[in-house]
Amino acid sequence: MSPSSPSPPSLPVSTSQAAVGAAGASPQSVDLTNWFLDAKRSLASVALCARANSLVDSARGALQEAAIISSKCLFLRNALQDQLLVALRVSRMMHSVREASKSDFEKIVADLDNADARLNQTLGVLRKSVVDPAFNPPSNSEGEESTPTAARPRTLHDFVDDEGIENLKSRLRHLIDQVQESHDALLTSLTEFSGDISELDTAINNLTEFASNNAQGGRITSESIRPQIHALEEQAGAMAGLLEALTQHYDRCCEALKQSEPTTNHNQEGGMMGMAESMSPEEKQEMYRVLEKDALEVDDVVTELKERYNEMENIQLHVLGQLEELNMLRHNTYATFALFEQFQVNLGSYVERMREFETQQEGYARGMEDRLDELWQLGGFYEGFISAYDAMVIEVGRRKGISVRMETIIRDAMKKLQALYDDDLADREAFKEERGHLLPVDIWPGVMDPPIRYSVVKDTNGASELPGISKGVIEQALARQQQQGKGGM
Repeated sequence: MSPSSPSPPSLPVSTSQAAVGAAGASPQSVDLTNWFLDAKRSLASVALCARANSLVDSARGALQEAAIISSKCLFLRNALQDQLLVALRVSRMMHSVREASKSDFEKIVADLDNADARLNQTLGVLRKSVVDPAFNPPSNSEGEESTPTAARPRTLHDFVDDEGIENLKSRLRHLIDQVQESHDALLTSLTEFSGDISELDTAINNLTEFASNNAQGGRITSESIRPQIHALEEQAGAMAGLLEALTQHYDRCCEALKQSEPTTNHNQEGGMMGMAESMSPEEKQEMYRVLEKDALEVDDVVTELKERYNEMENIQLHVLGQLEELNMLRHNTYATFALFEQFQVNLGSYVERMREFETQQEGYARGMEDRLDELWQLGGFYEGFISAYDAMVIEVGRRKGISVRMETIIRDAMKKLQALYDDDLADREAFKEERGHLLPVDIWPGVMDPPIRYSVVKDTNGASELPGISKGVIEQALARQQQQGKGGM
């Protein structure tokens, strides 16, 4: 027997091949007895082999359990990674919606700024546009004190509805604040969503890292345990070989003891006496020598059995340690899956907030577009007001021109009428001198009447007098109108 050899030792079997019944010198009975007792005690190692087989069976069970746990964890981990990718796409979609809404908001704010700047520029022109004093209402005939507003020159801005403009701008500011608040609320929600995704991603990465590397730096799977199972099976096989060698040694010791017994009855023990008598002294000596050699190796074989069993126990501890790590991986995987279930609940609220945000933005956009239209219309209205004032000044000039032409025509007509009247009066007087005394008074009562006199009376028809605007003011208004026609204000 050779305890240092990796394969089970093979005891010599020369004695089993020799005849055991020959007469001659017998081995020393004391040595044979001691060898027999040592061999019998060594067979107690069969308990180690039984425990070794139990270790192998336990390890195989651990391998099956590890395969189940590893498959479940891998399936759940892959499912979690797939769901994480979906969550990342949802997050990118939400951020895209916010960015698009933010871009639309910034665009309409820029349009509002342009419309407001146009309105403010127009209002500035109105403040600088002094109303010609000729348009001022007549002074109070009762001599009441004039107000400070009446004391200063009037401008076109005095006719602006400042309260209406401020109300419009106030509504716009309120809308802009609401939009900004909704964007801030969504950003907070998206930040929380990103935090949840990051937490889930970290948990999944930890799972992957834990699954890839155990405490010894190897991958934790059922395959990582399989080589150790093979090592246990090899150790158990080697122990079985060693135990078989011990058993064979024990059998040879028993046989040698029988050979050493005296043989006188030819009928006893089934003919063994004849076999013993057939063994020569040299053969008995060779059997003794082999038994002596094997007896020296018994203790080493028993020690090797114990060492191999201890090694199997160490391997078993390592297997159980890896199985424990797999159970820990399963626990962590379930915990991560529970975290994902809570994440799904939160995801529903995030999606609902996004839908609410989109609905809000649609309403805000409509409101801001309406206010933008009002702002542009106000700017256009007051630009038209400036142009209308100049047109009014020009209209006054036109009316004054018509009035002058009408007065000229009237003066010319009155001169012609007066000349006709004078001619008619002179002719009537000459007729009365020449023929009047010959006509009876009652023949035509109107024969002595004077000519009919015509007069032109101005009928204002309730209209006021035209303002006394100077020619220079009218010419300035005409120049501004011509400039507007070329594209300027």
